[in-house]
Amino acid sequence: MGVYLQQFLLATCTHAAFTLAAQPQILADTNRDGVVNDLDINAKQTWTDQRGAIFIPNIGDVDQRCSAFDVNGKPLGNRELSICNDASGDTLVAPEYAAPVRTSPLSNLSADATGRIYTLPESAIGRVRIFWNQPGFENKYNSSWRLTDPQFTFNATSIGGGLELAVDATELVTGSTSWDGQVSIVYEITDGNVTSSDSVALQQAPVLFHHHLQGVEAVLTMDANDTTSSQARFVQSIQDILEHIPGGLPLRKLEPVGEPWAQDFMEPGYVSMPGPNGPISIRVLVRSAQSTRISGRKVFKELRGPGVGGHQLGLGSGFGHEEINSGGNIETIPPYTSRSGRHWAQGRIITAKHFDKYPAESMMDFMVAQEAQSPLFLEAGWLAVGHVDEFVQFLPLDNHVGFTIAVGDAMLGLEVLQRAQGDGHGSAIVNSFDGDMTPYPNAIFLDPETRNTTIDSLLSEEDFIQANKYGQSYVQRNLDLLLQEIPLDESEVLRVPVLWRDVTYPWPLTMDGMPPRLHRTIPGERQLVAYMPAAVNGLVLGSDYISAKPWGPLINGQDPFEEAIREVYGRVNMTVHFVDDYMSHHVQGGEVHCGTNSLRDTSIPWWST
Repeated sequence: MGVYLQQFLLATCTHAAFTLAAQPQILADTNRDGVVNDLDINAKQTWTDQRGAIFIPNIGDVDQRCSAFDVNGKPLGNRELSICNDASGDTLVAPEYAAPVRTSPLSNLSADATGRIYTLPESAIGRVRIFWNQPGFENKYNSSWRLTDPQFTFNATSIGGGLELAVDATELVTGSTSWDGQVSIVYEITDGNVTSSDSVALQQAPVLFHHHLQGVEAVLTMDANDTTSSQARFVQSIQDILEHIPGGLPLRKLEPVGEPWAQDFMEPGYVSMPGPNGPISIRVLVRSAQSTRISGRKVFKELRGPGVGGHQLGLGSGFGHEEINSGGNIETIPPYTSRSGRHWAQGRIITAKHFDKYPAESMMDFMVAQEAQSPLFLEAGWLAVGHVDEFVQFLPLDNHVGFTIAVGDAMLGLEVLQRAQGDGHGSAIVNSFDGDMTPYPNAIFLDPETRNTTIDSLLSEEDFIQANKYGQSYVQRNLDLLLQEIPLDESEVLRVPVLWRDVTYPWPLTMDGMPPRLHRTIPGERQLVAYMPAAVNGLVLGSDYISAKPWGPLINGQDPFEEAIREVYGRVNMTVHFVDDYMSHHVQGGEVHCGTNSLRDTSIPWWST
């Protein structure tokens, strides 16, 4: 028996909740205090945001019995890989993640009285499991929990003593089925010619994506193999920082699979429900809508386990490796009340379209189906990769909303160069990276010529200036959209220096030379990438911030970009830690945030906010 249900039994058995009654009575944790008792009687048949029992999908793998291979040792297909979890079957493998439900003891029943329990609506059948803690029953896990179904009949003895039940879900609410996560559990008793019933309403918890105000529990990155020395240096730098920040944080190194993007193959989230000692949670890792992206299999092969489940998007999940569907294109605004008065208690997802193209329908349907964080669309088609994390982030701040917005600012980046030029340093080389620039296949944005480009020559390039003005215009449009939603003044926004360069590719002419994962632009638009490693694409760890080392010009031994970045983040009391990601990530189109991921606090009582 799970610890949660043992505590539940103790709480209910010592409370005068279940008295003998003539009519059937079924109760769940309607008042959301973590136990089931007579305080749950009122308004139990209708679920609202303020009151109603909650249950969660039991999709972890507590015994790590789910394999990534078939009996012949061959890798399972995507669907086969994803369907195994603790709720895939007729056994309650993880009762600690099941919601408690009880029926009251009954007297004055005849020996022929029978009872049954079933769910409404019909769409919940097969998606909601109800188990009975049957005295004397023992399953293969040495547990007394027995699966029931609408045809299962309880005898008079069992009914009379009251039934101890446990409820969980077998899958997530996705928007692709007729089920919205609501269920009514009906308890029906027939004695002679009289049938009486009672019911209680429950709602499956939404999957919530994390925001930067939630505490970090672990950082993820791709490990290096023998041929990726730049990735090895990156991983070691992250490890060193995590070990020395206050409290320390673990770094989990995922098996290398030919790409360094730990951010992009999944988006971490969680589900939770009230428990007697606080929220009961399961971490849910949603695989990106990129069906052929091999690293997405890590969700099930490496990360699924006790209290951690994965979700594979279904039909319409996207094909290939299109960057619009990467996890870097999904971020979350922290909790706020919009200017129109809507309270986003768990924050709101932002994602980006690429002009006339939107992310995969299955992911959008999934986000909307959770209801709590329905997405706000920005525009990232002006970027060659096209992720929101390339130009915007949210940082903790002790103000009226609890956070602020940071954006990449190309005009500020140009000002840094112009000040250096004005101080007589126009002959300084813009790119001070001093490592090996030997090209390799994935370094698609490597430009060794930057080693010879001075501040004077770069500022004299009209196309470079126009590209940065173009990028800034889109950053400002996105910022304006955010500020229409979030009650922040533009003066409160942090502007982080960045520089862009134009890599617009003649897509209609040929596909050679650029990976198919990158999107085609539309006539009249450009495709930009960061000219130097972009600080705004970094990892937020409370008051610590891991940024890409910009490798700007050295002026009297100091990089003015580093100084400007430290000053900007210092305004919100954040300590900046620089790491070298030039060859490991920058020349491949991303930075520190793209190369890492974070598992954050799941003990959030979302139902009480």
